[in-house]
Amino acid sequence: MSNRGRYRGGVLPDATRRAAPNWRARDDWAAPTVPELRRIDGPRPIQRLGESSAPTPAAIRAPAPVRPRERVPGGIALDGLDQQDVDESAQFSWHDLVWRIKRMDFGPGRGANYELDLRERIRTSVGTAFPIAVLNLKGGVGKTSVVEALGSTLASVRRDPVIGIDLDGGDLSDRHGRRSHLNMLDLLQDITVTRYSDVRAHTYMNSSGFEVLGLPDYVNTNWRVERQDFIKVFSILRKHYSLVLIDCVKALNSTVMEAVLPESRALVVVSSASIDSIKKTKTTLEWLRRNGYAKLIASTVLAVNHTEPRELDTLAGKELEQLAAQVAATVVLPFDRHIHEGREIGIDRLSKESRRCYLELAAAVAERFPGRDVRRNDYRSW
Repeated sequence: MSNRGRYRGGVLPDATRRAAPNWRARDDWAAPTVPELRRIDGPRPIQRLGESSAPTPAAIRAPAPVRPRERVPGGIALDGLDQQDVDESAQFSWHDLVWRIKRMDFGPGRGANYELDLRERIRTSVGTAFPIAVLNLKGGVGKTSVVEALGSTLASVRRDPVIGIDLDGGDLSDRHGRRSHLNMLDLLQDITVTRYSDVRAHTYMNSSGFEVLGLPDYVNTNWRVERQDFIKVFSILRKHYSLVLIDCVKALNSTVMEAVLPESRALVVVSSASIDSIKKTKTTLEWLRRNGYAKLIASTVLAVNHTEPRELDTLAGKELEQLAAQVAATVVLPFDRHIHEGREIGIDRLSKESRRCYLELAAAVAERFPGRDVRRNDYRSW
């Protein structure tokens, strides 16, 4: 099985843009990603003008070849899930979803020039520290994994200080690879911290240049981060880092989130592709709207994270389409075996499709940076 399931990766950008929709089709999954642009004004035609109504042999769908099953390290066989025969009428097509809600033009190619443009967007100057809160009410959607992979992507492209703050139970440090012997509590208690090197002693940097400020081991302390703790930590970090990613707690009405949300300049709301997760994401946006954070929704990127190697069903697809219309951009993250292993995440070990999609997610977030004027963008590469 390829990690790059047929419609598991993509970006569904700003719903206010009205560019001609298009899609890419790939027959050779090992070949470079090259789009095939098609104008769709209605339902897909079954014949072209001047052609016979009889389908050509090439138009007849051949049965998919059965490929050998491989096993993921650890003995979990996942490939077989995509080999099962399913009723296509009960499946939701990302193909159709993108046609309906995509509003930006991906341009003439998704090769080297497209990726260079994504990187250029990600490198946009932010001036002062730019806090990005990553959240959702639903557990098990891969939120912490998204923080780690997104932060690593941003740091590797920007080459300036990028840090993640772990507020949600310490899992970010586990996905980051290693804990520093000093942590957030030590930083709060150290009154001598003034320079970057002082802060750096409390963080761990991975090979991409992404740093994480972790929580103390709960086994050895009863301390829990509170509102004033975050305020003090952020006041220290904002002097030394361009981007601050926050792995948020699930309780949006907690005291610590009362400090996080007012400071945040952009949100990444993470959802899995399951119907219950998408409904929880809908509740998340509604809570933000009703509690004084409606303006933040205009700077929100929805990350639809495939935590399992299966397709989206029709009902979930319709719910997702409604959500995508509410936020600034929607990016679909494909299932990835390396992330699924549950260990340290290295972006160099992600599939090619996953790396591209995290570049798209980072670029979508970068569109919220103050250095970018979204109104002047022509979006030719999106």
